Amino acid sequence: MKHRFLHLAVAAAVCALGSSAHAALVPAGIFNGNVGLSVDGIGSNSTPVGSVQADIPVGATVLQAYLYSAGTPFPWYSDSPTTLAAYNGAGITLDGNAITNFDTLVGATSTLRPDIGQWFTGRADVTSLVQSLVTGAVSNNFSWQVGEGSLNNRIDGEVLAIVYSHPSLPVGSVALLNGGQDTAGETTTVNLGAPLSDPTAPGFAAELGFAISFSCCNQASTVSVNGSPVTSNAGNNDDGLAVADGSLITVGGLGDPAANSQSYANDREKYNLAPFFNTGDTSFSIFTRNATGDDNIFFASLYLTGNIRDVNPPDPNPMPEPATYALMLAALGMLGFRGQRRKEHDAAV
Repeated sequence: MKHRFLHLAVAAAVCALGSSAHAALVPAGIFNGNVGLSVDGIGSNSTPVGSVQADIPVGATVLQAYLYSAGTPFPWYSDSPTTLAAYNGAGITLDGNAITNFDTLVGATSTLRPDIGQWFTGRADVTSLVQSLVTGAVSNNFSWQVGEGSLNNRIDGEVLAIVYSHPSLPVGSVALLNGGQDTAGETTTVNLGAPLSDPTAPGFAAELGFAISFSCCNQASTVSVNGSPVTSNAGNNDDGLAVADGSLITVGGLGDPAANSQSYANDREKYNLAPFFNTGDTSFSIFTRNATGDDNIFFASLYLTGNIRDVNPPDPNPMPEPATYALMLAALGMLGFRGQRRKEHDAAV
């Protein structure tokens, strides 16, 4: 039994060598073509919470829609939602329809504030529901009520992100990105499928939006692109209806200007990336950091009149975590010791 354990330990260590360090923003979907984006959010401690808006051209095809529900951190609040079952059983609704298909947990980890811990934001695929809600519409504008059921005070709010296509739109790319950053700072790499066109040309667009929860009262994150500062004031509860836990949410989306280097009060978490690009670029980087360790960047969106190929692709030669090295060396050392003991035993016999 001991021998079997040693072999299992070595196998585990070798397998662990194939895993890479913690990633930052992770793609939930990348869409290319005549595509557009609608993002909006709402938060409150009222029942219902409020309404999320959508702007979808008449005749457009809805390609993807996600509803994010941003719970408060755990263990800061011991009754924060931490499982998919908690979200699916809470009674969360969109336009009166029960959302019971949350299938992904995302959210930041606060290594700077262990007392705050981690956020477990739920994500549900609501593509079919949104498609049914917009079928036959004669207007671009929609408003759908949101409810949070039994988790009303432990969810800071919801974000509805929709990607659609329409032949009248310019050719471009949309990327929906799940959060998961360490608040101490992480970098996301975006690779392009073709060299970037002139970012100063008329019609060029490059916009980055963030959704952030558990933020208010001068708590802020910094954002840099290609090493240059975009903002030091990402955060606040611009889309929350009250300054209270359970209502602290902001999202760069509908009605928000794409503006950089704004004051804390005026920053709307939507940024213009064109000034940070050059003709011919084939990739760019996004760095986020929340110095106070108490904000949750749980979602980001990118719109680019270019071709987004991938975001944070797997490293073909990943660098193992230090703990993985330690595990492997310990396991190999145990096997070496066992081999030496066996030689000594054989010699004695």
